Amino acid sequence: MARWFAARKFPKSKLRRDEFGQAHLLRHYNRGVMEGSHSVRTYICSLALLLISCPMLAQSPTPAANTPKYKLTITVENMDSNVGNLGILIFSGPKGWAEDRQSALKDISVPAQQGVQKVDVQLPPGRYAVALVHDLNMNHKLDKNFLGMPKEFWGLSNNPHATLKAPPIEKCYFTMDGDKEVKIQLQK
Repeated sequence: MARWFAARKFPKSKLRRDEFGQAHLLRHYNRGVMEGSHSVRTYICSLALLLISCPMLAQSPTPAANTPKYKLTITVENMDSNVGNLGILIFSGPKGWAEDRQSALKDISVPAQQGVQKVDVQLPPGRYAVALVHDLNMNHKLDKNFLGMPKEFWGLSNNPHATLKAPPIEKCYFTMDGDKEVKIQLQK
């Protein structure tokens, strides 16, 4: 027995020798092991309770699952060629308006079609704004010249007039309270 304790290399403070020279673990050290087994028991009971409740949680309806979705049809007019992609960003707030793809609620890219192009998107009820670009070189951004003027065709919902920068999102908002079609004229 003493060899087993010695082989395990317990700290000397945890061992004591009896009158026969046998090594024993100290009593308070054993008590810590017992307390640890109590926490293991608690952990196992908690895990069992969690596993039992998971199917019940999965069956409960979530607000997002019950929210109706409406079809937004984005009609893009004045597409001058089949070259490149049509990049569409849908925003629900001003953060990142009108070019930040990471801030957009939806980032959609479809092959360009000359003439009039329609794209359908499912959205829950709310207030949204759309920014789009005819991305000729497919680099997923609106290319600009050295003055900051766009080199590619672009458009915004509600077709506001823009000069050197995008107009505020408030001019581009529309409300989704049912199926809706938004017509956007491309401009350069």
